[in-house]
Amino acid sequence: MEIVRLGPEGYAAASAVLARAFFDDPAWIWLIPEPDRRRRLLEPLFRAGFDVTAADVWATAGEIRGAARWLPPGRPAVRVAATLRALVATPLRLGRATGSFLAYGRAVEAMRAEVAGGAHWYLAGIGVRPDAQRRGIGGALLRPGLEGAAEQRVPAVLLTNNEANLSFYRGHGFEVVREGETPVGGPLAWAMVKRP
Repeated sequence: MEIVRLGPEGYAAASAVLARAFFDDPAWIWLIPEPDRRRRLLEPLFRAGFDVTAADVWATAGEIRGAARWLPPGRPAVRVAATLRALVATPLRLGRATGSFLAYGRAVEAMRAEVAGGAHWYLAGIGVRPDAQRRGIGGALLRPGLEGAAEQRVPAVLLTNNEANLSFYRGHGFEVVREGETPVGGPLAWAMVKRP
């Protein structure tokens, strides 16, 4: 399975893949419970996330069937200009869900900070198109970050809100180190770490 680093020209296609992959994710259902509204909003929200997060984006070569965002250690988590644009656009898109969206983001970052402790590779998101799942794409998308973490002898860290994902990540060497709501009253999350 060939995985390539994706440039901005591929972000729209990757956003569409992630929107499909995360449509039934507990965090997104909590944030946007109305299915039609969630279907309309996920793609532009993922697209904004690609712009805001200073992570490297990896995807399947050719047709994008899966994508992952890996943030290496030492890099700022966000791009300032894109973040400022998102702070204006997001409330217009999300309306009444904006407060929950921002609280969720703060809770995720707080949990990450609790479990990471120092330099680490952070999996800021990964998804595979539903009709392409269980074919090794997810494992291949983990490789760039896991190889980088191994080379630098630092942990790899991720958070998931979907309990069904735990066995997949465990199969790649991650272990659950913390469990909690993101935020209080919000969706349950599992913080997972793969140690060097």
